[in-house]
Amino acid sequence: MLEGQNIAYHLGPRLLFNSLSFSLGKGEMMTIRGANGSGKTTLLRLLAGLVQPSSGRLLWNKEKITPHFQQSLLYVGHKLCLHPEGQVKGHVNLWHKLYGVPSQEIEKSLEAWGLRTLLDRKISHLSQGQQKRLSLSRLLWLKRSIWLLDEPYASLDKQGKEVLDLSIKQHLSSQGIVVLSTHDDRLGTKEICL
Repeated sequence: MLEGQNIAYHLGPRLLFNSLSFSLGKGEMMTIRGANGSGKTTLLRLLAGLVQPSSGRLLWNKEKITPHFQQSLLYVGHKLCLHPEGQVKGHVNLWHKLYGVPSQEIEKSLEAWGLRTLLDRKISHLSQGQQKRLSLSRLLWLKRSIWLLDEPYASLDKQGKEVLDLSIKQHLSSQGIVVLSTHDDRLGTKEICL
């Protein structure tokens, strides 16, 4: 179970959120909504362990979150972290080396996301939606129990949104946890409005 207890976060002198509490069990999704600048990305970064709360506690299975917890999660931010001069197949090779996942499994994920024919294409020659698809393709091969997704539907076309919907549905049915920020109408089992 992933829990937040009375979480507050200050960005300099500005209080982004206060007294934020939630709990998420296996197979549950939490949607974070709010205006631009309300703290959605900050909350996801906090859950990923990239920043610390000003006050309150984050717990994983009733214990304080440790660096080991990060091995249980996949964080896909709105900054896609793709090298613009690299090729798609270069990222596949890098991911293969970093995570030990067979490149065939990664390429199978690219097929599901409609990117298999783009292996020789430079990242800078991909559309924003194709770059988002490439970044999200990690959902299918990097086996993590918690997905933290920052506006994952942004820049995706109808087909991309359908692939993402299916991926999330399968992850939840496999007892995974999903936390995502969105401006879309998609609803999680739980919701936070900032």
